[in-house]
Amino acid sequence: MTINFFEQLASNLNELLKNSNEYNVIIEVGKGPDIQAFKVHSIILNSRCLYFKDKLDTITYNGNNVKTIKQPNLSIEVFDIIIKYIYRGTISLENINASVIFELLIVSNEFRLDVLIKHVQLFLLENNASWKNLDSTIKWGIAQNPSLPLNPDRWSDEDFLTLKSSLQNCLPFIRYFQISGEDIFNKIRPYQKILDPNLWADIMLKFMAPNSPITSRVLPPRVNLPSTLPSRDNGIPITDNDLSEVESNKASELRKSGETYCITEIEPNNAFALRSRGNSYRFISRYNESLADLNKSLEIKPDDAFTLRSRGDTYRMMNRYVESLADLNESLEIEPKSAFALRIRGNTYHMMRRYNESLADLNKSLEIEPNSAFALKIRGDTYRIMNRYVESLADLNKSLEIVPNNAFAFRMCGNTYHMMGRYNESLADLNKSLEIEPDDAFALKCRGATYCMMRRYEESFADLNKSLEIDPNNSWALEEREKTNRFLKK
Repeated sequence: MTINFFEQLASNLNELLKNSNEYNVIIEVGKGPDIQAFKVHSIILNSRCLYFKDKLDTITYNGNNVKTIKQPNLSIEVFDIIIKYIYRGTISLENINASVIFELLIVSNEFRLDVLIKHVQLFLLENNASWKNLDSTIKWGIAQNPSLPLNPDRWSDEDFLTLKSSLQNCLPFIRYFQISGEDIFNKIRPYQKILDPNLWADIMLKFMAPNSPITSRVLPPRVNLPSTLPSRDNGIPITDNDLSEVESNKASELRKSGETYCITEIEPNNAFALRSRGNSYRFISRYNESLADLNKSLEIKPDDAFTLRSRGDTYRMMNRYVESLADLNESLEIEPKSAFALRIRGNTYHMMRRYNESLADLNKSLEIEPNSAFALKIRGDTYRIMNRYVESLADLNKSLEIVPNNAFAFRMCGNTYHMMGRYNESLADLNKSLEIEPDDAFALKCRGATYCMMRRYEESFADLNKSLEIDPNNSWALEEREKTNRFLKK
């Protein structure tokens, strides 16, 4: 008699991922201030994911016997889902933002996670028909290339190639022959050059002579899937046997993928769809549009914690801190252990100079996700402002271990060292910060002040002048330059 202990095995592997014991791989995910490092194990990656197996074969270990993989174009949320699937073999899509699921399909394809691809494809086929709208796909592609002229009649062949390149992996998903003739003429025709010429000819033929055969290989008109799909309950392992041959065949034509999700046209009273599109707008920094959709979603479903924290983060990015706090507070009343909401509220308090409250939230967030580089550097900066320099350096240095080339963390370290009178270390970190962001006024004035303390007055004067060209009314830089100028005249 064979007894399976898959649940216990999944639990043990989950603990291994959570605790990072004896890790030998760091995967850095995201870009800008929100990079997160995942500490994982090569033996798991090699056995569970061909993409990472190939990747690791090309990377050498550093002095600490650790390999580092950078994934700047992935969202942290999607990668968190995937790495947990790799370790545990379980996934639930029921309560995940639709745009995140689209990106999950794309990344699963890139990582060659065939079983996960099938599961996500079937979920999308059943639940998210609207994303296959070509008009929406084109609008999304244009949004990714802001340099494109507004009027497509003025586009060059190179402009069309740019859009086609952005959409090359989205286009196979479109069910072209379900688009109305009116939409084809008004919305698609101006962009016909992004389509294969034979496909465009077939589209025209279909509307002029509907019974004529076509030669293009595209997705057929939608048919209803069998009503029974594999279970998506939380914690149910996914195996090949969960997908019937019929379902697998229906999904097989969706194997190709795009670079990211497409912003969809949606039903005006669908709270979930509004939330998804609002979140998508937020990801591409279109905050007013994000806010409009999230407001509508919350009118329909006012107690949705995900939507509240998304709107709270949107308000934060718009510097509307009071409104941000209101949403984040309400979100945390519903889901008090959301690390994301806690660190965003902590950052909001920080921007409002409410440092004790900021510290309390960042502490809670880091108890839940101790390796969040974003939370560590914000807490480090909070400690710096509170003159708690040793704690500040500890957090900022840990943040830099996770994300080694973060300009913000380097300049805050440099300023902290300066305040402690450790000028050589200050100079080293400020130099690194300015290598990454050479026109940062704060780093320039800090380095100028550091040079002054080291009696390197000409270099001090040069940095302070450059800082004041960027931020001409900064009183501290003006005072430091005046002081440096006095030393130069002696």
